[in-house]
Amino acid sequence: MEFLHLVVQRLVWLAITIFASATPGRCLLEANASACKLTASQDIYLSAGFGYELNCAPTTGTLRAFMFFVDFDDQGAIETPQSLHDFFLPAAAEWYATSSYGALTLNVTADTSCFYLMPSRADSYGWERGLTSETHQKYIQDALDAYGQAIPPTDVLYIVPMANATAISFSPTFMGDVETRAGVYVAKKSVTFGLDAYTAWQYLVLNHETGHTMCLPDYYPFNGSATGLFIGGWDLMGLISGPSPDYFAWDKWRLGWLSDEQMDCVIEAGSTRHTLSPIETPGDVKAVVVKHNNTDVLVAEVRSALALDEAACATGVLLYTVSTTTATGEGPVRVLDARPGSGGCAGDELNDATLTLDGTSTYTSSEWGIQVAVVGSSQDGFEIQIDIS
Repeated sequence: MEFLHLVVQRLVWLAITIFASATPGRCLLEANASACKLTASQDIYLSAGFGYELNCAPTTGTLRAFMFFVDFDDQGAIETPQSLHDFFLPAAAEWYATSSYGALTLNVTADTSCFYLMPSRADSYGWERGLTSETHQKYIQDALDAYGQAIPPTDVLYIVPMANATAISFSPTFMGDVETRAGVYVAKKSVTFGLDAYTAWQYLVLNHETGHTMCLPDYYPFNGSATGLFIGGWDLMGLISGPSPDYFAWDKWRLGWLSDEQMDCVIEAGSTRHTLSPIETPGDVKAVVVKHNNTDVLVAEVRSALALDEAACATGVLLYTVSTTTATGEGPVRVLDARPGSGGCAGDELNDATLTLDGTSTYTSSEWGIQVAVVGSSQDGFEIQIDIS
């Protein structure tokens, strides 16, 4: 009996030791990830929460698109439709395959047989920032008239002008249902490419604009301020040519590319520790979401110089806030600068905003009562501690 008593004592001691060695407060302070899934506000255009409804294009499985090519009487083509197709694809499709960890396939059917002549001159469409939905729709329906063939219903319609159509200066997304003038349904959304694809953003403009078809907002400011005002070059929905263009973990979660098990959620005061791996690689826990209230969270994730972010000029733990009540172009996501006044890198102050173990390792938000500290790092990621008062 005495031997049995000693065995029981040993097992109890072992159980207590295992429980005590767990991350402090984890059982009490961390919640099921669903508690941090902020609901989108349908009153806010392209709200950055979960469940936003605007007949969005699919974000997992296969996103089907149809692409055709147009030219104008006043600006003839100097290239072939096939060469323009190859300008965008397969690179843009491979970008999604990598960013989504294989969860999304972009499948584009293209008619590269010829350019279809638009009925009006390129400079007659009034193509400038602030383009109205009505003007945009007229352009799309003119292009469909020029195409003159039935297009099986699809998710996204891509209309590509020749590269020297200077009057079609930029590449907006039409966010309403796409129909012919006869009322025949064509697509959920349409992306109409322009000169900026060829002169500035390259194929990545397709990924940025297709992000809108999936109902992602713009993270650059609409008020004319610097493009990197809110997030620097940390996400393709901000500065397309930024050094770290992969999507934020928050959006990958919303899109269905990260599972609930890959997101830690903290909703109460106290101290927790978390081990995170870079968002550029599949598997493991990717981010910690700290819920401030029903419309705002703070997110911590690890960014590396891998995969889509291979041009990163800084790496480490990136912090940002998300507001579901802030509209597209007004800063629904804002990167928190752990190194203010550093001068940044790659042309933007926020591009070196990360926390690292051997540099700036702690960030405190007195307004939110949150402190984030890097307490360990390895080849596979970072360990961070979050204290909430």
